[in-house]
Amino acid sequence: MIVFPEKKDYPDSFSILDNPEKDVKKYLRMVVSSAFAYFDADPVTKYLFRKRFYIIDSFLKKVGMSKVKSALDVGTGVGYFVPALASYADKVVALDYSDDILEYVAVMAKNRGLANVTTLRGDILKMPFPDNTFNLVICMSVLEHFKDLRDPLLELKRVLAPGGILVTGYPSETAFFRFLHQKVIAWTTKKGKKAREYLNKNEESDDTAMHAPHVSNAEDIQGAVEAAGLQEVTSKAIKLLPPFLELYRINFLRKP
Repeated sequence: MIVFPEKKDYPDSFSILDNPEKDVKKYLRMVVSSAFAYFDADPVTKYLFRKRFYIIDSFLKKVGMSKVKSALDVGTGVGYFVPALASYADKVVALDYSDDILEYVAVMAKNRGLANVTTLRGDILKMPFPDNTFNLVICMSVLEHFKDLRDPLLELKRVLAPGGILVTGYPSETAFFRFLHQKVIAWTTKKGKKAREYLNKNEESDDTAMHAPHVSNAEDIQGAVEAAGLQEVTSKAIKLLPPFLELYRINFLRKP
């Protein structure tokens, strides 16, 4: 059975989520890292966010990838999939751009006794690893934040070992998805007036560390994947009301 972290595993149980006025910018980084969606959102949002990892877990077990030497979680956020990866791989690196968010991941990993997990600050455009380092690379809800998809995909391919699996996940960007996305933004910011004001003020900001706008859609990403020379093994869609209203797509890719 797949193992997820619990809120109590993190320092102060994510008290910033209940008190966004204490540090508005950090609160918004927590929202971007999906902490709210995993732990404080409504049941439907929680289900949809968790379902992504059930799909990945099922695929990896099916193709015999549930025991590998090394795994990389790019854009790990609060490391929600890290405990599962730690059970699959001898060594796991959780990579993210935000130091303070990685501190939460490090504490969570320590509290859960995950001695094979390392946290590292890094940029997907220039990751600090040799070529062909990892057997398994996970990159969820990251690519949609890049207009130019060539460089991040080539970098993901570079650190992936030949025959290894890259898992990418991204929203469908349909009108229905955008409606739900805006609802989640409203829910996450209603706890603190300052957070709501900050988000409104920066609605058109290029400060992606705070706001993380979606600038590429599923069609863009699919085309860039093919151009990067990654072979699609399969893909799975998450739908709110099957077979309609696709919300999210997960690609399982192999490096030749």
